[in-house]
Amino acid sequence: MLLFFCCLKIYYQNYKMKGRDTITKERKTRMVKDKAKQGTDGYIFEVSFQGDLKNLPKQPLINEQGKRYGSVEVKDKKATVALVLPQFIRDNNVQPFTIKDSIYLEIINCDCEKQLKQLLGGELHSKVKSIECNITQRVSGETTQSDVLNLLDHAFLTSERDNLKYVGAGKKCKYKEETHTVIVKRPHYYILKAYDKTEQQKKELKHQNQNSDIVPDGLLRIEIIMVERTLKKMFGDKMSFSDILTKDCLIEILREYKRIFCNDIKIQIKRYLDSCVTFLIESLCETESVDLTVARERELIPDKKVLRKAMQKWQRMRDVSDNSLRDSEYYAQKYDLPRDTVLTIHDFKESCG
Repeated sequence: MLLFFCCLKIYYQNYKMKGRDTITKERKTRMVKDKAKQGTDGYIFEVSFQGDLKNLPKQPLINEQGKRYGSVEVKDKKATVALVLPQFIRDNNVQPFTIKDSIYLEIINCDCEKQLKQLLGGELHSKVKSIECNITQRVSGETTQSDVLNLLDHAFLTSERDNLKYVGAGKKCKYKEETHTVIVKRPHYYILKAYDKTEQQKKELKHQNQNSDIVPDGLLRIEIIMVERTLKKMFGDKMSFSDILTKDCLIEILREYKRIFCNDIKIQIKRYLDSCVTFLIESLCETESVDLTVARERELIPDKKVLRKAMQKWQRMRDVSDNSLRDSEYYAQKYDLPRDTVLTIHDFKESCG
């Protein structure tokens, strides 16, 4: 009898594990390639070469068309190679390196390895350390990059670690700050970096004494820098130049971007928005005044929709007619509340393919 129960337990455990494997396979992120707008940007590789390496200051990697697309630097006998794939084929990296650009991957690999051999000799081993993947597009509706960045910053606030937030002078009034960059870390997995791409690109062009008026307004970049455990999960031990710079790997990176955006970022934002609604309802019940609630809890209103949802539930609790659509618009105009930040996140999610 004891033997029977032992066998039954082992069978049940194997059955559960088999079920888990099946579920994992079924949950693999689906991506419509033709609709996917995300693409890669920067890749960092650690490379070892034959013989002892002497320190070498940063040297540019320039292709035959004269485009600077990367660099190599040797420090403490370790070589670090940084590649910016969009710059191999374009003048800047505003548009990331997408599936449509994948025909250049083999050319980039050959060009990079050729230049490295000329500089440092025969390569022994290369391993990717980080990969940047992003979507860069205009914000939606009437929102601003700063409003969306504030939403992301607040949604990822935690007592465990601080976010990094960079602010600058506002476009309408230089004495009013606006958010330009937000950086959130999930140690060993990825770094979320979102920033005002229009602002960054204009500063770069001005520094180069070039015309900055050509940069489109309203550009926002939401970038995920994949590191360590995320790379290990995707590629195992196959992390060399020739392994990573392929179309199949590029597709896997774009699919992982969508998975992180939908399963981590979007869900975290939803939790935050739901919490904002709850806090606003509590404040409305306590103050019996929308004006006082907005004055006290303005930071908890990342979008006019959040105020409307709270007012709708509050009015229902008071058994009065639902005028939340009209009233929320009135208070949004009165207090210049953010709009369309939630729509922007939705549109970025749609751009994941």
